[in-house]
Amino acid sequence: MDRGFRFHEHTADITIECWAPTLEESFEEAAKATFEVILDTTTVSPTTPFNLVVVGIDLQELLVEWIGRLIALIDINGQFYSSFKVETIDRESTGYRLKGTVFGEDIDFSKHDTKTEVKAMTYADMKIERTDETTRLWFTLDL
Repeated sequence: MDRGFRFHEHTADITIECWAPTLEESFEEAAKATFEVILDTTTVSPTTPFNLVVVGIDLQELLVEWIGRLIALIDINGQFYSSFKVETIDRESTGYRLKGTVFGEDIDFSKHDTKTEVKAMTYADMKIERTDETTRLWFTLDL
């Protein structure tokens, strides 16, 4: 099964649909799609890794926490990201834990072709559909 994402028009926001063979890869696609809304990720060299862990009581909250943390890292680290690796998503007694690494570089507006500011990830229109062949995510970003 292939992987990817597409954008759907939404009043004042943007809804993203993404898919991949595994849950981890679908979360990677969600991150890439989010950053494609923010800027042209081909202008970002994935040279600096940043490791992170996010937790959620369910997969929906985990997705919100993952995307929300990545959006926050733009300001916290002063970096844009273009490559995303979710090593594991584990179910634990209190919910789910994601361990991942993102790769990017310091923000340079003379190099990075920015598009739209993303304020936050929302629960609006969120769906997570899992089959044996693919995981498909739908979520909306507040612009």
